Amino acid sequence: READDFQRDPGMAPRLTPAADLPAEGMAGPFFGALTKPLGFALNPRKYAGGLARAAEAAGARLYAPAPVQGLARDSDGWRLDLPGAALHARRVIVATNGYSAEDVPRWMRARFMPAASNVIVTRPLTGAELQAAGWTSGQMAYDTRQLLHYFRLMPDNRFLFGMRGGIFDRPRERARLARQIRADFEAMFPAWKGVETPWLWSGLVCLTRPLTPFVGAVPGEPGLFAGFGYHGNGVAMGSYAGRLLADLVRDRAPETIYPAAMRDAPGRFPLGRFRRAALVPAYAMRARADR
Repeated sequence: READDFQRDPGMAPRLTPAADLPAEGMAGPFFGALTKPLGFALNPRKYAGGLARAAEAAGARLYAPAPVQGLARDSDGWRLDLPGAALHARRVIVATNGYSAEDVPRWMRARFMPAASNVIVTRPLTGAELQAAGWTSGQMAYDTRQLLHYFRLMPDNRFLFGMRGGIFDRPRERARLARQIRADFEAMFPAWKGVETPWLWSGLVCLTRPLTPFVGAVPGEPGLFAGFGYHGNGVAMGSYAGRLLADLVRDRAPETIYPAAMRDAPGRFPLGRFRRAALVPAYAMRARADR
């Protein structure tokens, strides 16, 4: 059904691979088949962010870090941003903190975003024999169709990256539990690599909104304040797209690229306010049970 949906878009003709043919394509595993989408590519997000920063500086932007904004309020000529030991005045402000947003900077953000953790492990470089043992030799980017999905790919230096969703709170005990869970899922999917070390582990916060679409635009009722957030784990692409839109909007220009209606409406607030993340606990439990 998904293949049929993609075929309606020019340049998006997908390719279906039956399970029996996956080993020949270097993608063996406990899978029922594969759907390959022809558009897309892999990149290193940290290097990409660094490249964007260098390009911004070359264009005249001044970057300061760490510089946490602890308060945001209207003043006579725009906005006052309170920082530790200093204040900054700006005619226009863009809030682009996604899953790391605060409830009160500005207060409009309160309960409009839902942070959730995504977790990644990376193996040491795998030998040719180890790759053959698992039957995974493809450089294809992949994700499965679980509700709490896994995403994985073989990197150019033969390290294997394996990520998963499912974290809720960024606390030491939760991080330890997720480290055990992601390793167990990795070994279940690729049992030939049970003895392979995964020396790299990290996690980060993705950002959900109630309508499950990003918001990009002016903050209602707050002249000079703009926001972009809610990329649902697709921030490398959607964050870049939102930045391009905001670069025009903040200068009162009509966007040069498509500005979808779904991204213009301010998302409503989640129930339970600051306790809203607790609602993910039963929701994630139900999804995990359905995945099993």
